[in-house]
Amino acid sequence: MARKSFLISAAMLVALTSACSGNQETKATDDGASKPSAVSNDPVELVLYSTAATSEDEVKRKFSDPIKEKFPNITIKYIKKGTGTNIDDIIASGQTVDIYYESTNYFYTVNNYGLAYDMTDLIKKHNIDLSTFDSTMIDFAKTMSKNGIYGLPVWSQNVILFYNKDIFDKFGVPYPQNGMTWDDLQQTAKALTRQDGDKQYLGFASSPAHTIKANQLGLTFLDPQTDKPTINTNEKWKQLYQAYYINPSNDPGFKKAMVGLKNKLPYKDPFLKDRNLAMIAYLNDLDWAASGAEGMNWDIAALPEFKDLPGVGSQAYPFYWGVTSMSQHKDEAMEVIKFLTGKEYQTKQARAGTMTALADDAIKKQYAQDSAYKDKNTSAVFYNKYAPMPQRSMFEGDAQKAYEDAIHEAALGDSDINTLFRKIEETASKAVDAAKAKK
Repeated sequence: MARKSFLISAAMLVALTSACSGNQETKATDDGASKPSAVSNDPVELVLYSTAATSEDEVKRKFSDPIKEKFPNITIKYIKKGTGTNIDDIIASGQTVDIYYESTNYFYTVNNYGLAYDMTDLIKKHNIDLSTFDSTMIDFAKTMSKNGIYGLPVWSQNVILFYNKDIFDKFGVPYPQNGMTWDDLQQTAKALTRQDGDKQYLGFASSPAHTIKANQLGLTFLDPQTDKPTINTNEKWKQLYQAYYINPSNDPGFKKAMVGLKNKLPYKDPFLKDRNLAMIAYLNDLDWAASGAEGMNWDIAALPEFKDLPGVGSQAYPFYWGVTSMSQHKDEAMEVIKFLTGKEYQTKQARAGTMTALADDAIKKQYAQDSAYKDKNTSAVFYNKYAPMPQRSMFEGDAQKAYEDAIHEAALGDSDINTLFRKIEETASKAVDAAKAKK
């Protein structure tokens, strides 16, 4: 508790110091008003940090080098999360961070550690047009930023369907198509879940963490107003668990395979290594499939739809970049973010296989066209529109494990769904209470 108090105090002190220093960045005009100074052309080092622990090589290739080419006077110093460089360590040491990026967890971290900075005025000053971004990502950012805006999306991901064509060909089953429903997928999965010799084939499974967090029904683990679990107050949870996890596993051979996987749903290894899993719902990370699927004839399709939500896919899974409260170089940091969210950079990255955060159909159509995946069904990635990203409790992450752990239990079918949901509610409530006690 003492350490936590120290961290928060340190963060507040740094933020206060930054605010005072920031006031020195303005120049008085003749009418007594303050006018922001121009962005400096002097050499500037900007410290970049994320809890994502992205490799130094990837940061250099995707961010640092393009930034250096655009702004020769700006050097990016990337601090990779690791032993001694976790966010607690960074704050406690007094290390300045100028730019912070993260997925939707960004808003929890910047709030909890005093790094949050409302970029509204900087966005106006640097002429960034928020209407060019996907609206669901901006709406979420505003909702989670206490009516300000703490970060802008630089790239995104969503959940799509990967499939092994070789298994479909083996059993003469038609490939999945964009626009199929969850009922369609269930029938396809059933046709592929079969024993062949000594090998058990499995039709479909999903990445629990990604599918439940970015779910199509816009469900949150907690009520954002009360921090109470929603599992027993929203009937849609049953619809989601049934379609995502229970129906696809409704086969004795599938359940037996789960026991062999330590009572877990099939995941990466059955798809990439063992190659007995025909389909998996996962983030649209094409490199993920290619890195382990050498020799596999694989492709992708859009995530299946719910009949009552035609054309709606998963929620977006954006990565937000924000200027921190402690930065002494807010204008330079904002210029970097402006560059990364600009059409030129976004187009280049999209063509390389990174999902754009912009609402620009011309850029979306170029997705992965300069990559090794240009012959895949790349239209699957943007086929559906995003599900809305609802406001979330600041304790959403603390409740997530209770929901995820229950996914495997639901798929095994050992518990009545109502009993299981009561267990989720109890476990999630305890996790939230414990998190609040630490504050």
